[in-house]
Amino acid sequence: MAILVEKLRSFGIGLVIVGAIWYLAYIVIDRAVMPNPMLVIQSLPTLLNHNIGTHFMHSMYRAFMGLFFSMTIGLVVGILAANVHAAKVLTPFLYFTYPIPRVALLPVIMLVFGLGDTSKIIMITLIVAYPIIIVVRDSVKDIPKETYNTLICLGATRVQMFFTVTLPWAASGVLSAMRISLGTAIAILFFTETYGTSFGMGFFILDMWQRINYVLMFAGIVVLSFTGFIIFVFIDVLEDVLLRWRK
Repeated sequence: MAILVEKLRSFGIGLVIVGAIWYLAYIVIDRAVMPNPMLVIQSLPTLLNHNIGTHFMHSMYRAFMGLFFSMTIGLVVGILAANVHAAKVLTPFLYFTYPIPRVALLPVIMLVFGLGDTSKIIMITLIVAYPIIIVVRDSVKDIPKETYNTLICLGATRVQMFFTVTLPWAASGVLSAMRISLGTAIAILFFTETYGTSFGMGFFILDMWQRINYVLMFAGIVVLSFTGFIIFVFIDVLEDVLLRWRK
C-alpha cells in the first residue's frame, strides 16, 4: 500500500509538471494541433462513447503478455548466457542479432503470424527481451564468488545455490531492465496497433488524428500514458514482493 501511495504522489507531481509544459506549448504554438490541456482533460469522460474501454483492455493485454514473455525469455537466456560453456554459443548469437532493427521485421511477423494479437505480442517480446537478457547476464556474472564459496562451505547444493543466490540476483536484473525498457514497450505497442487492428490505444489515437479530432487524440495519448503508469507500478510492486532480500 505504501508503494502505491508513493507512486500516486509522484504521478500527481509529474502530472502537474507535464500539464504546465503542455499549457505553455499550447500558448506558444497556438494551433489546433496543440489543444488546450484543460479541454483534453474535460473530454476524458466522453471517451466512454468511443469504446475506449475495449481499446484500453486490448492494449493492456498485449502489453502484459509481451512483458511476461520478455521477462521469462530474458531470465532463462540471461542466466544461461552467464554460464561459461553456454556463453560460447549464446554470446556470438546475441551480439550478431542484437543490432538488427527488429521493428523492420514487423511485416514478416504479420505475414507469418497474422494481424491479430500474436504478432503484436511477438514484436514487443523481440524488442524488450534483448535488453533484459544482457542485464540478467551481467547481473549473474557480477555475483561475488565469495557468496557461492560461503554456501559451499555450509554444504549447500547447486540447486540450493541457484534458488538462494542466482535466481534472486537475476530477478533483480530482470525488473531493473523492465523499468528501463518500459518506454520502449509502450512505443512498440503504439506502433504495432497502428497496423492490422481495429482495437487498441494506438489504433484509437491514429483514428482520431485522421479524423482531425486533436482533442480526443491527445485524450487517447493521456490514456496510453496512464497504461504505462499502471505497468510501472506493477513492476514496482513485483520488485517489492520478490526482492525483499535487498532490504
